[in-house]
Amino acid sequence: MSIETITSSAIIRKILSRFNITTIECNEEGLKKIYQAWCRNIPFDNFWKRLELEKTPFISKDQIDPSAFFEAWLEHGVGGTCWTTTNALQYLLEELGFQTKIVGGSMGDMGMVNHGSLIVTTNNGKEFIVDTSISNETPIELTPKTIDNAPHSIQLMDEGEKRSIFFEFPSKKDLMKCAIYNNTFSTEDLYNAHKESYTNSLFNDCVYIKKNNEFGINTIIGDTLYTKTKNNVKKVTLNREEIKTVLLDTMGLSQELIDHIEKTTLFNLPEESNLISLTS
Repeated sequence: MSIETITSSAIIRKILSRFNITTIECNEEGLKKIYQAWCRNIPFDNFWKRLELEKTPFISKDQIDPSAFFEAWLEHGVGGTCWTTTNALQYLLEELGFQTKIVGGSMGDMGMVNHGSLIVTTNNGKEFIVDTSISNETPIELTPKTIDNAPHSIQLMDEGEKRSIFFEFPSKKDLMKCAIYNNTFSTEDLYNAHKESYTNSLFNDCVYIKKNNEFGINTIIGDTLYTKTKNNVKKVTLNREEIKTVLLDTMGLSQELIDHIEKTTLFNLPEESNLISLTS
């Protein structure tokens, strides 16, 4: 179906135009089209949150509001971390006619909810996980399976009270485990989890931004750029000017946002970083 037939929402049409999508069906192919476009256009990054934590906000609106999220992305290229991106993707998919629910998960399978993911039902009743943090580009059907599409390969295991996704770090070949629980998050649950992430998230201590392209994944963690393709991972340490160039040319952030970040301490490396230790 054409986008004009599906939605009258101006912002949804702008998003899909940026995704270069003109038609969509609420089937597996349509879901893959949206999810792949999301992974290649909207970064997973912590700039909006960290600017708020430093009390130097760039945008006055609440990032958990999907309209505010998409307006900021369309103008400045900024994304978010799991709660805000999952909420925004849910909004987009439901506007297009998909059935969705947000579920809690545990990145690293730590026995506690520290992550949000999305389960989507297509028009033939099949259910799929689409995860804005894992960003593997292919919806994961809810049956134990392996999807071999390196560098985005995953393995899904059914462990009774939870499902576990094994996937590679964007910065190395090592595997990370993410538990997806059999629950449904209410709007209140989602908002509370987002608020709690300001004090307990691993992504609060240094620069983190990741975005896919047709060849693989580009990620900046701290002052290091990782370029991961099907066969290898390239690692380069960047100076301040090089970081700004990658943010502009590769990640798609606006010059206005980058100039704002430069006036803060966000580019500084912390003396200790759990995020850098885990991912390097």
